[in-house]
Amino acid sequence: MPEHVNTDLGGYLRRMRERIQPGEIGLVSRGARRVPGLRREEVAALAGVSSTYYTRLEQAQTAHASPEVLSAIARALELSADEEEYLLKIGTAAPAGPVKQAATDEVNPQTRMLVDVLGDAAVAVLNFRCDILAWNSLFHKLFAPHLGFAAPEKAEVRPNIIKLNFLDENVRALYADWSREAEYNVSYLRYIAGNHRHDTRLAELIGELTMGSEEFSNLWVGQTVGNCTVGTKTFRHPVVGELDLMYQSAELGDGNILKFYHAEPDSPHDAALKLLAVDLERVYSR
Repeated sequence: MPEHVNTDLGGYLRRMRERIQPGEIGLVSRGARRVPGLRREEVAALAGVSSTYYTRLEQAQTAHASPEVLSAIARALELSADEEEYLLKIGTAAPAGPVKQAATDEVNPQTRMLVDVLGDAAVAVLNFRCDILAWNSLFHKLFAPHLGFAAPEKAEVRPNIIKLNFLDENVRALYADWSREAEYNVSYLRYIAGNHRHDTRLAELIGELTMGSEEFSNLWVGQTVGNCTVGTKTFRHPVVGELDLMYQSAELGDGNILKFYHAEPDSPHDAALKLLAVDLERVYSR
């Protein structure tokens, strides 16, 4: 049988329920509570559904619910927009196959040209699993100069950015705030899992990370969800030192993702990034 991503509706509802304390939403706590967070009947009452029905959802006796019911539960649990979107994905019937998936892991010539011309930014093309399909020289030097530059072109050795972050000490050491980066990685992976519950390779990736990293495993069961597409990260690079870089992700027409990092113009971080772009070995050999 094909391996599916474990999105676990009941487990997700339970985790979201347990994180809310009654006093935070104006409920008076009566009597001792044996478990953290809200009771099932309290969530049901806040969502306007029967306690029996909500319990069946949380205990996986009912596989799916209507979008209206799930949105009501999301409001009761005070879910963020990303968390509610994920709940709607895993709480309704799964589509027959992956949603908006690239037909292949090939990068078209126009995209490859775009990667090459954005020389002042570290740029890579990822598929939805976060496999690196292409990178420019600066992205390679920033993240993984210990890997061959041609690695993304070879399926058998193609790097995956989340695997690198958790399982490669060279890459992990780049992040000034690793714990925050780890949470972002896992939250994003769970977010995209909602769209690709039938993807065998994604399930295999999650399984490999779970077996290879206790930290990933602990974060994965926490059920946090987030679509992390823009922000700022601080890197501690062994060649050019500390770098504050802004990042963005943009979805391409073929379903792949353009990921790029850049510094504030004319800042010390911009100067450091430009220094990293220089072929130092070539300079010193002159």
